[in-house]
Amino acid sequence: MKKILIAFAAASLLGACASTPSKNTVVSVEPAIPTVKSHDKQVVAYIRTWPIGSTPKDMDMGRRWRASDIQGNQLTTLNLSFGLIRNGTEVYIKDLEPQPNSDKTATIAPFANMWDEVAKLQSQYPHLKVNVSIGGWGADGFSQMARTPETRKQFIANVIKLIDEHKLAGIDYDWEYPVGPDWLPIAKDPSDKENYPKLLEETKAALNQYGAKTGKQYQLSVAVPAAAWFLQNIDVIRVAKSVDYMKVMAYDFAGSWSKKTSHHTNLYQNKADPEGGGWSADQAMSLYLNAGVKPEKLLMGSAFYGRAWQGVASTNNGLFNAYKKAAYDDGITWQDIKALKAKGATRYWDPVAKAPWLFDGDLMVTYEDQESLKYKAQYIKSKQLGGIMVWEYGHDMDSELPRVINQSLM
Repeated sequence: MKKILIAFAAASLLGACASTPSKNTVVSVEPAIPTVKSHDKQVVAYIRTWPIGSTPKDMDMGRRWRASDIQGNQLTTLNLSFGLIRNGTEVYIKDLEPQPNSDKTATIAPFANMWDEVAKLQSQYPHLKVNVSIGGWGADGFSQMARTPETRKQFIANVIKLIDEHKLAGIDYDWEYPVGPDWLPIAKDPSDKENYPKLLEETKAALNQYGAKTGKQYQLSVAVPAAAWFLQNIDVIRVAKSVDYMKVMAYDFAGSWSKKTSHHTNLYQNKADPEGGGWSADQAMSLYLNAGVKPEKLLMGSAFYGRAWQGVASTNNGLFNAYKKAAYDDGITWQDIKALKAKGATRYWDPVAKAPWLFDGDLMVTYEDQESLKYKAQYIKSKQLGGIMVWEYGHDMDSELPRVINQSLM
């Protein structure tokens, strides 16, 4: 903080206590840090319950987040990720469950104190909506649970119980994905087409009923893919009527599954991209907007992590090239991306896609940074979208990128 300089009257030099500064007072202060109160958009972050980091070493260290790690004034909502479904209708969080230790001599819950940390957050940031997100990639149980009115009712009762026990602000469903496609690793069924919106409608009704008792409003949101096949399978207008927000996962456009390096969370398509296929955040948001979803219900997804490849040729500084193998299987965090830059990796910018990448020797990294986020914020404002969603806060524990988001959304 810059010093506040005050020129006191002459009497103060003799030891008198001046109650007010003179008319010559000079005050210099730093501008206030932008927060979510600086604009009217949603800034929603997921935060995972498993260890923070990018590498196997990080996973072995087992470091979980604490309330003191989170700058809640930079967020409107924090989604604890993930709740899972078991025994048909039960909801649980794996890292809160006892698990065998490394030598299997005892059991311990890896994140046993998570609810204590949540309570601290709720106390420090009363405006912050803390929700549990149920699902995630490869999380099974949705299709089976949603098939009958009885199982949906019991599941929703367990959701309400979870909200009540931990004073949550709502619930998020990340069902990846109802109906299909065929390559999904979870159970799916054609009846998901009808059962998915029914689940949402019945959940919203239960939240409203619970809210009538508590005098509060409770949030329901869903995560949805950036893919046209989802809109072919699901009535997204019906979905939108039941939820507060639809968070479009506008990332992972490229990765270990790609034949060549590319951008994974670009705002616009670059037609020079042989792997692109039209993938971009703009393409993703346009799918839902063109289908008739109200823009204020849509949140654009952003990634606080990168995708990376090794054995990449230097042509075009590594962009749109073949590679030998993928790097950082779980994604590379913003913190580790900054460390690569500090060690000499060169940053490049695609002015068409509005996306950065790093190239270092034969390593190429596609990621999100301050410049690309500013363009996304401009897009969000111009399209009158509801805001932005990020996966995930633990990849930027200094909240550097959320500050850029809030500044750019003003």
